[in-house]
Amino acid sequence: GSGYDTLYGTLISTATAEIERMCGRTAGGFESANGPFTETFDGDGTQSLRVSNGPISSITSIKFGNTDQTTLDSTTYTNDGERTILLLPRATGSFSQRDDWGVPSLGSSGSVFPIGHQNVEVVYAAGYATIPDDLKLVCFRFVDHYAASRGNDMETLTEAVGNTNATLRSVPEFRMRMEDLLAPWRAIL
Repeated sequence: GSGYDTLYGTLISTATAEIERMCGRTAGGFESANGPFTETFDGDGTQSLRVSNGPISSITSIKFGNTDQTTLDSTTYTNDGERTILLLPRATGSFSQRDDWGVPSLGSSGSVFPIGHQNVEVVYAAGYATIPDDLKLVCFRFVDHYAASRGNDMETLTEAVGNTNATLRSVPEFRMRMEDLLAPWRAIL
């Protein structure tokens, strides 16, 4: 029946948010329909950035500088199809960058994200049009665990149904198992 629709809708939303947090993604970060996503990073002088959500389907823009932002030409970067954005090496010469205060500074002959605090902004589209089945299964397990344990603060819950005993995993044991299942989906920092 539909008597539990509200409860299960809430449990699914809660499970989804928990999975996103555990995987280091932004809200809605698994579904492509939820983009575009905008993230701001500290430039670290390297040629790559790792965004929270993936797989990346397109990059709308990359800007750097806090005062006078410079938009990178789309021919100067690429992505690995997952979560990493890579600047393409420059053939020769140096280029001008702006520091956190908008002051021009001489760059190197290679392309790097300029060092600074929250000075790189990336707007991109990412996620799955259809959520992979193994990720759905983790969500179902969270929902099942939440539904079975609601109203109980016990570490382990055992119930008898006829001649059968059912034991709900303890919260720490359950979380460890879910972390194992989510390992392929977690952001590597």
